Amino acid sequence: MPPIKILLCEDDTEKRNYLHLLMKGYDAFEVVGVFDRGETAIAQVALLEPDVVIMDIELPGISGIESTRLIKEALPDVHIVMYTIYEDEDKLFDSLCAGASGYLLKKTPPHYLVNAIREVMEGGSPMSPGIARKVIR
Repeated sequence: MPPIKILLCEDDTEKRNYLHLLMKGYDAFEVVGVFDRGETAIAQVALLEPDVVIMDIELPGISGIESTRLIKEALPDVHIVMYTIYEDEDKLFDSLCAGASGYLLKKTPPHYLVNAIREVMEGGSPMSPGIARKVIR
């Protein structure tokens, strides 16, 4: 089975490097792009053809939510998992309406993010527990 191709879009350098190292630690994953701006991710996504995009919401320039919408227009089959500090319902529902397949908080343990990538590839919609409760309400 070929590795899952992952594109990372995170503006915080430390968090971006951490995510990149985490993903590189798994043979089942191949990091095809690492970006700090939505505009760059949008411009490169069709070329890189990731299976999964890990997207921060708060980015300089185009937000992660708008980037999600534009990436889904270019590649409707790509899975986008929002990876954010925001727990508010507006950002959650805007992300889902833009086409996100999952929504994880940055305080989520690393193994949960790894499992979320596998889950989204199997057709699931991974969410941090508190976020899932908001969706149900």
